[in-house]
Amino acid sequence: MAKLKGPFMSLGASGQLGKTLVAFPWKGLHCLRTYVVPANPQTDAQTVQRNFFTDAVTAWHTAAYNALDAVAWNRLAGIADKIMSGFNRMIREHIEEAILGNAWELLHHVEMATITQTDFVAFVGADDGGNAPVLHYGKSKTHMPDTFNMTVYGTDIWAAQPAGLIANTLYYFYIDMGTSAADYARTGIYTVRTLPA
Repeated sequence: MAKLKGPFMSLGASGQLGKTLVAFPWKGLHCLRTYVVPANPQTDAQTVQRNFFTDAVTAWHTAAYNALDAVAWNRLAGIADKIMSGFNRMIREHIEEAILGNAWELLHHVEMATITQTDFVAFVGADDGGNAPVLHYGKSKTHMPDTFNMTVYGTDIWAAQPAGLIANTLYYFYIDMGTSAADYARTGIYTVRTLPA
């Protein structure tokens, strides 16, 4: 039903009139258009894209990311060219890989331990075996040129201990696994500060 602030067809009308007209404000203007039922043709391309999205959301929930993981995804989202949340960035990464034909591998529950002046230990959960995760690290969240191959620590748990770090320095790192367009996954960006000298 249309809401009128004056006589019908006045500049104050808003809402639907039957199934024929819709009056609405738009960018400070009072507009009137025909009533349209949005089309949902369910094309094959739409179905494929919707399935990509559904699979990505399922992967987010399946990973059951901890608080540190969520902060890391938000940090990665913060360096994107668009404003988005960590959830949105993970969905974007997942869908981009799915379009390439990738089977997404879950990396989750990153933890740090034994932080010293020159090294730290990082752990990651990797549910899908086969590919060894790689830790990428550096002193900038946009440039992490150094890598360290992670090794099996326990059932579905991998560890890395990059050494030779500078004391009292903030390091950024992320972990990835596999090959893009095959079987790939990555994490958000984590931080760790080495102890002072």
